[in-house]
Amino acid sequence: MSLAHDFKIYQEEIELIRVQTRVECDLYSIIACVIRERENSKDISLREVSQRRKTQFSEKMWGDSGFADFVILERNQKFDKPYGAIEVKTMIKNLNDNSQQLKNHLDFYKKVIYTNGLKWRYYEVDNLPKPVWECELGELCRNEKWNERSRVEVQISNEKIHWNSEESWEKLLDGLEKINWR
Repeated sequence: MSLAHDFKIYQEEIELIRVQTRVECDLYSIIACVIRERENSKDISLREVSQRRKTQFSEKMWGDSGFADFVILERNQKFDKPYGAIEVKTMIKNLNDNSQQLKNHLDFYKKVIYTNGLKWRYYEVDNLPKPVWECELGELCRNEKWNERSRVEVQISNEKIHWNSEESWEKLLDGLEKINWR
């Protein structure tokens, strides 16, 4: 079974990223897999554009905050305006609902999924300032200790993800299925 349908496989992949690389772009393939395997994705084209440069060709995907990580396009050979976008953050960052980047993406793309792999939020420009839905699959918890010598908090490498129940996974998949990108 694919990680797009199996919460345990998804968890394992996220845990591997946490331990092995911790970079945002490693989440891209996992997020793309989850999105592409939804029933409502058969009529969209999901394109990773985070490394694009602004050109005459790519200008239709360039918003006030530059490119999102993914754009949602119509699934045909004609290219018009994107239906929406996905903005990914590294799992060690909290999602900031008040970020200028998110606001700019919403102004331009109108529909945005905002995720760090553990928390997922879906926004529509007409529903601001709150997300249409949000789902928390788990939380990254850090163990920190006080270092008496330097008198600063130091992060100990034994951080852990506390995963929520399978119900949170089902809630995410249900939310993704209900998105009408058009």
